[in-house]
Amino acid sequence: MMNSIIDAMLRYNRTVLVLLLALMGSGVYSWIILPKEAFPNVTFPSIYVSIYQNGISPEDAEDELIKPLEGELSGVDGLKTMTSTASQGYANIVLEFEAGFDDEKAEDDIRLAVDRAKPKLPQDAEEPVVTPINLSEQPIIVYGLTGPVPEKTLVDFAKDLQRELENIPGVLEVDLAGDRERVIEVIIKPTTLENYNLDLNQISSAITNANLLVVTGTTEASSGAFDIELPGELQGVTSLEDLPIVVEGNSIIRFSDIAEVRDTFKDANNNARVNGQPSVSISVSKRTGTNTLEIAGRVKAVIAAATAGTDFEAEDISEEAAAGEWTEGREGSS
Repeated sequence: MMNSIIDAMLRYNRTVLVLLLALMGSGVYSWIILPKEAFPNVTFPSIYVSIYQNGISPEDAEDELIKPLEGELSGVDGLKTMTSTASQGYANIVLEFEAGFDDEKAEDDIRLAVDRAKPKLPQDAEEPVVTPINLSEQPIIVYGLTGPVPEKTLVDFAKDLQRELENIPGVLEVDLAGDRERVIEVIIKPTTLENYNLDLNQISSAITNANLLVVTGTTEASSGAFDIELPGELQGVTSLEDLPIVVEGNSIIRFSDIAEVRDTFKDANNNARVNGQPSVSISVSKRTGTNTLEIAGRVKAVIAAATAGTDFEAEDISEEAAAGEWTEGREGSS
């Protein structure tokens, strides 16, 4: 039998060679078009809920954050175990389900349970975050962006780069860490308020009213009626400093008379460092089923083009991030 097969292959050697080349060609083509995944698309039977509240102690986090959430989450169908962790300024609940669970239904049920628990949570707590565990949505590449520039310049550049990366086909999400939200800070001394016979409610009301969008009337056109709106949003430090608080005849008390106004940032909720230097990290996640190598190549090309000829440096820290050698944390941890 074996000899006859060998004889046939020798007799029709050209046909065998063509078939062999065809098989090799189809194998190479399949390798090219098949998606390359850094992690398999595995759905874990776990979903976690996290919530932050600045300054809350672990004991209070257990009473005020975890217990209200646990009370609602315990009724979710298919729940196997629920593990909670409370720490300084943070609470986390991991929900494990039975094998074969419907992940979409479980996530919807958890979100509904969290919504029911929200009225019981402290008013200054951040919005609870529901996160399914999916390895395919983990970052495929992480960059650390640094430069000898002011923090505002670094953050603005990182946000511009974030928008550019999000436009790459196949990119699911681009997250930043180490950036801080810009705020206008008003510093008032209690003695100053007493001297001007003012209270904090008057100051708060003045800022709120100056930031309102005012409808001054309507206008009609062939396509319908439209509101005429007068934007009241404050623009920067100068507009707030010039804002009048009290007007009595020719006497005007402005913010600049009673307060120091600063253009600054919120206290850090997270930080990122590269080689010990403050930085902004850029984590890129791809869509399920897309080619990891192709997306990573496009990301590298966009970052290289954006930083070329500038003071900014972008270092690929994906391996350090995976190994835990790159620092990123909340509440100033490092």
